[in-house]
Amino acid sequence: MQGLLEDLKNGFRGELLEQEPLSAHTSWKLGGPADLFLVPQNQADLQYALRVIKKNQQSWLVIGNGSNLLVSDTGFAGVVIQLGQLAKIAFLPGGKVEVESGVQLGHLIKLCCRKGLGGLEELSGIPGMVGGALLMNAGAIDTEIASLVSQVYLTAGQDEWALRCDQIDFEYRHSGLDGLGVITRALLQLKEDDPKELEERRLKILARRKEVQKVSGAHAGSVFKNPTGEKAWQLIDKAGLRGRRIGKAEVSTEHCNHIVNMGGASSADVLALIEEVQQAVLRTSRRQLELEVRLVGWKD
Repeated sequence: MQGLLEDLKNGFRGELLEQEPLSAHTSWKLGGPADLFLVPQNQADLQYALRVIKKNQQSWLVIGNGSNLLVSDTGFAGVVIQLGQLAKIAFLPGGKVEVESGVQLGHLIKLCCRKGLGGLEELSGIPGMVGGALLMNAGAIDTEIASLVSQVYLTAGQDEWALRCDQIDFEYRHSGLDGLGVITRALLQLKEDDPKELEERRLKILARRKEVQKVSGAHAGSVFKNPTGEKAWQLIDKAGLRGRRIGKAEVSTEHCNHIVNMGGASSADVLALIEEVQQAVLRTSRRQLELEVRLVGWKD
């Protein structure tokens, strides 16, 4: 790790923190420290960091808002890279938008609607950054972000390369991009529409989402994917787990596909509750609930 630190200090221009608690960077407010926590200034800074990390053979993880991560109480042994400074947006002719991965999805949707570019508005209210939305193929109502993708750009530390939408394995809450490289930006194809109508629709969808998914306390959104033809929250409710607690972690009484940190929960509490929910749903409905959130720092 010392060699990595020396190399980073010789050329990395962004923020560099040691033993940074990941609880400060996840929506669950949970997680132990990362050995190193980097916030690159731009794409060149990101590429430099990746080259140095690989040279020093260190484990690494890229995060955005941390809105779908359950980080273990022991944290992450390696380098965490947060992409919040990669936040450029370019509006191009013909309804095309080039957007870096660190742009907040909600901010992008708002700008596009006000510029009369439609297509993203059904995703209003989904937390996180564009990179995370692409990685998990975020979706809501009748739209998945995959349907708007023209190209996605990635890097592994050297130059960027591009994948067309038809070269990406987009499925429900899946892209296949994980492990290929770091998503740096995307080219989206939107449709020109009336700005006033788009803004009204965005606000209506946002209000509806806040009403339906109103949840008190720190949480990570939907914990489980919806099985084909069913709703995960209904299966959890049927299993009688609404309000079930382990330690300070609770299956939300407001939306039971959410697990809430009631204040003072540990990551172990949340994981134990996740496993109990999966076992109960398998027992009562014979359905295996798959995680929508990602586990980080847990030993197999």
